[in-house]
Amino acid sequence: RFNVTVEKSKTESYIYHFRVCREVNSTSHDFGGLVQTDRQNGKTTVIGRINETQVFNGSDWIMLIYKGGDSYGRHCSGEKRRAVIMISCKRGVTASSFSIISEEREKEQECFYLFEMDSSVACPAENSHLSVGSILLIT
Repeated sequence: RFNVTVEKSKTESYIYHFRVCREVNSTSHDFGGLVQTDRQNGKTTVIGRINETQVFNGSDWIMLIYKGGDSYGRHCSGEKRRAVIMISCKRGVTASSFSIISEEREKEQECFYLFEMDSSVACPAENSHLSVGSILLIT
């Protein structure tokens, strides 16, 4: 479970809770994989759900998209929220540096929250530098 706190202003402050492919709050049964909590009033908003997940990957990164969050009110034509989490390769680290980069909500559609974090799970496999012959001799 990962958390990050963001203070937008004196009256606007949020905590974002994130779990990889698991519900943040298993007792609510809402499939919320990334949830925003308003620090002023405790209200929670699901940004994205684990049952609406897309995964893309490259040579040293993974992009996880949680869709189907709670609807925007006045922004983004009231569409459902979604979270994009960029996971970059960092060897020797299970997971660290979870942070929010931005929220794109000043558009009519395709709005999203962008997060990033580091993890060794996004790294390519390291070569062992042993030939097949060496491995056979060792065994």
